[in-house]
Amino acid sequence: MSPHPANRPRLLLIVALSMLIAPAAHARPVDESPVARRATRDRRTVDDSARRERSSRAIRASADVSDFDADEHLERILAVVDRSAVPSLVGADHWDDVVDRFSPAAERAGSHFAFADAVNRMFKASGISHFAYFTDEDFGYWYLRSALGGGDRPAVSHAGLFPQRIDGRWFVRGILEGSPAAGLGISVGDEIVAFDGRPFLPVSSFRDHAGKPGRLTLRHSPADEYGVTVTPVRESLDHAVRQAMLSSIAVIEVDGRRFAYLHGWSLLSGGQEYRELLKMQDRVDGLLLDYRDGVGGRWETASRFLFGFDVLHPPVSERTVGDRSDRRGRAVDASRRWTLPLVMLTDDGTRSAKEIVARAVKNRARGLLVGTATPGHVTAVGGLARIGADGLLMLPGMRFKQEGHPVEPDILVSRDLRYCGGRDPQMIAGVQALLGLIDRKGAR
Repeated sequence: MSPHPANRPRLLLIVALSMLIAPAAHARPVDESPVARRATRDRRTVDDSARRERSSRAIRASADVSDFDADEHLERILAVVDRSAVPSLVGADHWDDVVDRFSPAAERAGSHFAFADAVNRMFKASGISHFAYFTDEDFGYWYLRSALGGGDRPAVSHAGLFPQRIDGRWFVRGILEGSPAAGLGISVGDEIVAFDGRPFLPVSSFRDHAGKPGRLTLRHSPADEYGVTVTPVRESLDHAVRQAMLSSIAVIEVDGRRFAYLHGWSLLSGGQEYRELLKMQDRVDGLLLDYRDGVGGRWETASRFLFGFDVLHPPVSERTVGDRSDRRGRAVDASRRWTLPLVMLTDDGTRSAKEIVARAVKNRARGLLVGTATPGHVTAVGGLARIGADGLLMLPGMRFKQEGHPVEPDILVSRDLRYCGGRDPQMIAGVQALLGLIDRKGAR
């Protein structure tokens, strides 16, 4: 369904969170031999056909009451993967071994949820990021389609909760600013139990409930259950995330010092949030840039906001950045960038293009990173493929040099999400670090 990645504009996305290739100068060399690829596919077709037929018969003969056809879904997924860059990126023999080891678990899956879990374990074992399978119960399914699907921008009913499944339970990892769930007393770390009396699911719970108030049951702790009334809305998640970032912009005052705050959920917005921050630069003393959670996207806009140029294609001489062009011949505007003290919050949700920006901030001593290490997931997306009516396959493209190399924070601060009651030690440490930077700049 997707055109060749070389024909797409450059961008990078995780996830959620994340359809392209990196510029060749920043990609690791891979074996693109068509003869080897063809031989691998032919061998796998012969070897796998008998195995899959046996598995298919076993599944049909089982007592599983689910209508989900795991064997058919897996066959479609592997056919798409075989035609992608995956075998050459990770090695054809390695990929064959991974498929052989993990296919049985996927084929035995009795539900789409269990199947997705098994397939994603397979993809993780391949050793490359930006390789994932999403069901229509995942936010990634809806966000990727709305943000990167071209004309395919489906709307979905949601309340603005960004959930994470831990040990079989759903917890609030984040709340989209300005969404229906914001301002209701829901805390990050609360367990999400049910909606209108039925067990909670991220998407299904709100399906057909747009504009209709419903009762959301949560727990501050295992023994502290409470409920709120929330009215879901129906919109594309791309639109919801863009609006949340704009709504998150705030000026915070602590002990007479004022700083701006932005929750950068995504780097696919076009940069309006950064333009709004620049308007505030003459009335604040610094910036707390929260890059936790969400997805990646295009690093260039954030890079120019912080540095005045694309950090992957810097000008020949940064000393005269205002009078130079970057290596792609585009003018560098040193006057339209953030120049005040900066602290960036990072964690395992700071992925993809955000990692490029975070590494540049650290390596160029542009500010401080506070939180936990990034995951080192900096492979470009090679394409998206629909699998049936309820599945979405994200394929990796070429790797950036940062793939597999997490960015370590300057100040390490961990956070236990479960039942944390909204306590955010990373935010607290980030504020204190920023105030210190502001004071040191004032002292000079």
